[in-house]
Amino acid sequence: MELLSARHLFWIGVSALFVIGCINMRRLPRASRWHSAFRISLFVLILVNELSWFCYRHIAADLPLSRNLPLHLCDLSVFVMFAALATGRKLFAELSYYPGVVGALLAVCLPAISETGSIRLIAEIRYFLTHIALVGVGFYLTFGCHYKPPLRAVFRSYLAILIYAMAITPLNLYLGTNYFFTLSAPKEIAFALEYPHWLFVAVVSSIFLIVFCLMHLPFVEAQKRRQ
Repeated sequence: MELLSARHLFWIGVSALFVIGCINMRRLPRASRWHSAFRISLFVLILVNELSWFCYRHIAADLPLSRNLPLHLCDLSVFVMFAALATGRKLFAELSYYPGVVGALLAVCLPAISETGSIRLIAEIRYFLTHIALVGVGFYLTFGCHYKPPLRAVFRSYLAILIYAMAITPLNLYLGTNYFFTLSAPKEIAFALEYPHWLFVAVVSSIFLIVFCLMHLPFVEAQKRRQ
């Protein structure tokens, strides 16, 4: 997909509208049936979306299981989202908000869709449906549910993705895969391939930490107002 094309801007617009809707869920009482309906609907929709795509890639596209494992950051964020929607635990809300939102937002802004032919449109819809849900649910579980994560949540979330990156790299080397893009940048983002991969990793890691801190600022301001 061409960056900032009309179609890409459409999906960015859908993302923005969904985030606004998720934030405005705070206007409804937490015990409202609308919150329950939203959680259940989102859970089921993304579960069906991801399972269907996994089956297609493994069965119809004959993709080896080793290359179809749900081990990218956004795949893990989907599992975290499921846990957060099902349990409401604060740790899952934090992970959905910081790494979940940032990883999915990068995916929305820099889409990496490799499928071609007749399946291309379906792949695009599936891709954006999941990533837009991940962006929105992070805001829903915090702003929409009146949860204000503490500052340590920023560093806890950042440490979690660093540990995962170090853990997944040996598996990538063993399987010849590139989960979490620890060995090379996505081939769909051509300009990133023109630079050393360590630079890509350093830049992306820095972006994560900086954006985590920026995302935490609204909670700092809210705490100051309460004091």
